[in-house]
Amino acid sequence: MKKSVLFLALTLFSFTIIFSQNAVTIKKISSKGDPIFFFPHIGCSSEMWKEVAENLASKNSIYLVDLAGFNGSEPIQDNFTATYLTEVVNYINKNKLKRITFIGQNYGAFLAYQVANSIPKKTKAFIGSDFYPKLSMILGNPDQEKLNQFITSLRDMTLKTDETTFTNNQKQIALSMNFIDTTYVNKFVAWQKKSDRNTLAETLVEQLKGDLIPMFEKNEIPTLVFNTWYFAKNYKKMELSEAEPMMQSMFPNAQNVTHKVTEEAKDFIANDQPEWFVTEVNQFLKDK
Repeated sequence: MKKSVLFLALTLFSFTIIFSQNAVTIKKISSKGDPIFFFPHIGCSSEMWKEVAENLASKNSIYLVDLAGFNGSEPIQDNFTATYLTEVVNYINKNKLKRITFIGQNYGAFLAYQVANSIPKKTKAFIGSDFYPKLSMILGNPDQEKLNQFITSLRDMTLKTDETTFTNNQKQIALSMNFIDTTYVNKFVAWQKKSDRNTLAETLVEQLKGDLIPMFEKNEIPTLVFNTWYFAKNYKKMELSEAEPMMQSMFPNAQNVTHKVTEEAKDFIANDQPEWFVTEVNQFLKDK
């Protein structure tokens, strides 16, 4: 896979086409087959998808989406998710794209699904990694008062932390939660440090306040969701057989959702297990 990645990288990025508006930058790096749009997690560059994207490029048109306020790009002021969504949809409509697959990591999936759901007739599939339709579930479904308290603490921690502490915190997150493959740790930290602090805080707040469960109860979009069982296995000694019921509980009454769970990756599954990720995506898209 590594050799194919290098070959494709040399070939594809020689004709990258870049589209930029106030809130999104979209890089088209190949022009074969149905479109695939990749969305990054909070504070990250679309570069996080580079290896996977290149290995899907032989049969698909690849579009890498970067978001305002992340990785040094100029921030917008508010309504982050809604503004990102609008500009991506405008781009799709302007370019008359159809049969699109949307792939996102965590917040990127939260955004990507809303894009897909807003243009279902143009959508072929949605694929989310480390994604939950209601993120506040991972906090134990707190009531509104407790959620508001958490949001206040989150904003203070993000906006008021000094640079050294912020850097150390991001490195700890990358090492403990995000990657087994430590190749990406320094990149992740660099992306976060270059990101606008207000954008980091408010995009996560919008995700925490969001609830996509009602959308999934009526979902007609073929959906594949990747999640990790690494932490459950290693810290709670839970068997993999327990994963599917838990995933189903995170998507109550959801329609057209397939789950894939791994014990061999942390939260950034596509970075830790790119070959497995690509294989599963290809099979899913072939089936659909």
